[in-house]
Amino acid sequence: MNNTRAIRKQITILLIDPNAKTYYQSIVTSVRHCNVIIEKNKQKACEFFFRNAVDLVLLDHTPDDPCMNLLQVLRFVSPSVPIIIMTAYGSEDLAVTVFRNGASDYLKKPIHENELGESIQAVLGIKERSFNRTQTGIQKAVQFINVNYCMPIKLAHVAREAGMSVSCLERAFKKTLSVTYSMYLNKVRIARAIQMLEEGVKFSIGEIAFACGFSNQYHFARMFRKMTQVCPREFKKAVIENKPYI
Repeated sequence: MNNTRAIRKQITILLIDPNAKTYYQSIVTSVRHCNVIIEKNKQKACEFFFRNAVDLVLLDHTPDDPCMNLLQVLRFVSPSVPIIIMTAYGSEDLAVTVFRNGASDYLKKPIHENELGESIQAVLGIKERSFNRTQTGIQKAVQFINVNYCMPIKLAHVAREAGMSVSCLERAFKKTLSVTYSMYLNKVRIARAIQMLEEGVKFSIGEIAFACGFSNQYHFARMFRKMTQVCPREFKKAVIENKPYI
């Protein structure tokens, strides 16, 4: 029984960095009961984030593999999850940009062991204070949505998966994530659409809409514009021309 409780209290840290092993041990030392998931590939890291409950993201930035697109997608879909940007190519402009896009902290490499530990503990402390007693139910609901967003899921179904009543889950979404259930579901779907467009998949806009769980292409286009300020076709064109779009 005690082992089960310990596992449930584990903090999951998603570490996205090709050179993660250089400071993996300092993370484990700094944070008790943590489970550090190392992903060198940002695409695979994004898939893991969608399908699992993550408490903290450590994201590397280099000029050849910039962090901004992934930072925006992760913040877009789960704004309550703190993200720390780490880079050996820091600048004042980069720091301002990542903070404006929702990063919780910004660290320059080489990172001192104490500095990293203090940063992790600080942002996790902020996160822990932002959740109430319904955290477990919300985590189950968020994880279920992130895995099944492409299906026609209903609020009642998600509530059953979370072990909560519909009204309780609705209140928890608004209090914990500051959005309604339907808005969160749409954000997850649009985030996946953004990811597909960035990957350059050979799908039409309609096919992307249906693959992301929208039954109506026009509703998809309206929601996409509402959340990104551009229509899907403009977004796709900006990706092809390598222009900023969010």
